[in-house]
Amino acid sequence: MIYFIGGKKQREFKYFELLEQIRKENVGISESFFDVDLKENEKFLEKININSMFANQELVVLKRAEKLKNIEEILKYIANLEIVNKEIIIDYDKEDGKFGVKLKKLLDEFSKNKQMKVFLFQKESEEEIKAYVVNKLNINARDVVVLLEMIGRNPFKVRNEVKKIKVFLGEEKFDIEKIKNIISIEKEYQIYEMTRNILLNNPADVMRYLEQKKEYMGILYSLYNELETMYKISSLKLKGRRFSRNYNAFKIEFEEIKDIFKSNNRIPNSYVIFKKLELEQNYTNSSLKALVFRCWEIEKDIKRGKIEMETGVEMLIMEICSLFKKK
Repeated sequence: MIYFIGGKKQREFKYFELLEQIRKENVGISESFFDVDLKENEKFLEKININSMFANQELVVLKRAEKLKNIEEILKYIANLEIVNKEIIIDYDKEDGKFGVKLKKLLDEFSKNKQMKVFLFQKESEEEIKAYVVNKLNINARDVVVLLEMIGRNPFKVRNEVKKIKVFLGEEKFDIEKIKNIISIEKEYQIYEMTRNILLNNPADVMRYLEQKKEYMGILYSLYNELETMYKISSLKLKGRRFSRNYNAFKIEFEEIKDIFKSNNRIPNSYVIFKKLELEQNYTNSSLKALVFRCWEIEKDIKRGKIEMETGVEMLIMEICSLFKKK
């Protein structure tokens, strides 16, 4: 069988899934990998051209097929070969998700005629990543969101971290607190944790973190984003909107207001907003409005050289903590 996997980054999960499936169904299968970037496309064609009824099953993979100048002609050639005892995977990276009309038409034709199994990933989506994590770790939707925030969404890294977690837990049930110390946490998640500490009036660890990592602007931008979201929640409450403390009920409520929280043309996960409810309740609407303005003001002053980055961010942290639970 010939498999064509093309499109955005999340296609890599289908690629890994196929590799595992083929290896499981053909134990001890011979494997050959070729890379167009290393000019190995001719070797790949030679390999798939060698056929024998008595040969053992083979897995043949072509990576970076997007580098081929004559991809349509090569695919036509491969599709018309008499292939025996071979599983062939063609990996085609297309980060913008756009395929030329000619190539797309050809792939549709191959798929319709069952000459190839075609998997195209043309839109940005986390569904493949989430499905992979849920399947491997048997965890709920909320834990998936938190875990991906911690380890990032790079397919290769997600796969490695999931393997590490499985070995660590063994037969134990998944617990986000248990696995924190054994995974490689993304810088963005560390900033998120520090931001949360600030908003919960726990600045001591944050100051130590800033002294070591110097992520002042990262903290500033994260605070800006969090405070803006909290201000939106607070303003909705002032208008009479009530939010359930039950996540399943909140998910339904969120559908009515999700466009309010859209940022960079993307709607955040409902659980991300749900987690802000416990933070927002510690501040008044007027305090949140003032703090959003202060984030903008401090960023502006830092960029204009009116204030040192360290001084500006530390001053903002102190201001936030001074308004915690101040009614």
